Amino acid sequence: MCRADSENTIDFYTLAQDSPVMLWITNRTGENIFSNKNYRQFIGEEKIEKLGQNAWLQALHPDDKNHCLDIFHTAFKTHQAFEMEYRLQRHDGEYHYILDRGVPYADEAGHFAGFVGSSTDITDRKFSEEEMKRSHQELMRYNQEMSLINELNSYLQVCRALTETYPVICHYAEKIFPDWAGAIYLFDDTKTVAQIATKWGHQNIESKETILPGGCWSLRQGKVHQAVSDDNNLLCHHVTSDKFKYYCIPIMAQGEILGVLHIEYFGDIKNNNKNNQRYFESRRRLTKTMADNLGLSLVSLKLREALKNQSIRDPLTGLYNRRYMEESLQRELAACKRVNQGMGVIIVDIDYFKKFNDEFGHDAGDIILVEFSRFMETHFRKSDIICRYGGEEFVVIMPTAPETLVLSRANDICEKLHSLNVFHQGRKLPSITASFGVAYISPDNYQQASIVVKLADTALYEAKNNGRNQVMVYHSGLELT
Repeated sequence: MCRADSENTIDFYTLAQDSPVMLWITNRTGENIFSNKNYRQFIGEEKIEKLGQNAWLQALHPDDKNHCLDIFHTAFKTHQAFEMEYRLQRHDGEYHYILDRGVPYADEAGHFAGFVGSSTDITDRKFSEEEMKRSHQELMRYNQEMSLINELNSYLQVCRALTETYPVICHYAEKIFPDWAGAIYLFDDTKTVAQIATKWGHQNIESKETILPGGCWSLRQGKVHQAVSDDNNLLCHHVTSDKFKYYCIPIMAQGEILGVLHIEYFGDIKNNNKNNQRYFESRRRLTKTMADNLGLSLVSLKLREALKNQSIRDPLTGLYNRRYMEESLQRELAACKRVNQGMGVIIVDIDYFKKFNDEFGHDAGDIILVEFSRFMETHFRKSDIICRYGGEEFVVIMPTAPETLVLSRANDICEKLHSLNVFHQGRKLPSITASFGVAYISPDNYQQASIVVKLADTALYEAKNNGRNQVMVYHSGLELT
């Protein structure tokens, strides 16, 4: 404990008064008996003159008051040195961070007489510490977000179809943007409209189901459009509310615009404008990174799908080709066997197709093939596999279908085919008829895939021999072709 020395008191007061550090002295009851010039200038001479002993207490930040008083009272009870940090209001009304250190001193008799202490403005140091802490947190968050985006990319690379990517994108988007809701819009082949492919978030997004190319500022400009500040609230036409901050980012790859990444913020807005700006700027960069990665993954997937379709689709009709039919037949037959279900195979041959080609030309023949294919697609189940077998012959695989359904579907199409109107160069072509050969494999009589096609082909041969335009079902009395 310091001991007051009357001989040095004048020298102390002279030095303390002009010290660059704020200095103060209290008596044993806690009343301030000395504050140097620097201290008085910090709080304000007028405030000290007006409030006296209460000036320091009034200048304390309300959130720090109880904490400081607890330390202060404990120090006066124990006569022990103390140290504390708090926010103190300067004469201009601005709060600064202060580090207070106080040590007890004694009177000439050696009794506790109060505290002598210093108050250091550590605002710059605190801001530097907070900035370092914030930067560290941002770096940790950035690393975590990049790790999630890398995980997303690894899953997207092994997806085999666009539809497989949608739940993957949603799963990771909710982790990457926890306070946001969003959607992926993708263009159709015509590039005239982008539709929502998938969306995520606990809130419903305030955006329409479709986007026209001219209805989104990001598509018009080919860059990020943001409405996250009061001075930039230019809304896209597809956005239905101005209550939320949002970004629109074009999803692009190899110079092609595939769609739009749209995200909306539903979290709480903090009062610190600087922190808001930092946060939303980091979200803008992150959404751009995610959109770029999605673009590369989706264009790669679309290319793979296009190449796959070229290998399994008939270029004229868009139906599956013979190669795919043979692969599917093996697969579906095995699947039916596992679930103890039957399977039907129908071979269809357009009657007198060569006559159409000879009389109206090959262009008319192609139109007939295309229209007939569309007709078939609308009259079979989505689970049925329709293939162009070759020329004017088509094969339909009907897995897990009852025999009655297979036969009724063939008869129904045979009858309705007369109503199909086909036009070529403005002229209606003669009505189309077809011959149908049906083979059914029951659960108790599984055959090899190649045999099933032969059975249906034999029935087709019989239908054509019997005058065409009819359905024939294979039975044991027919001789295999």
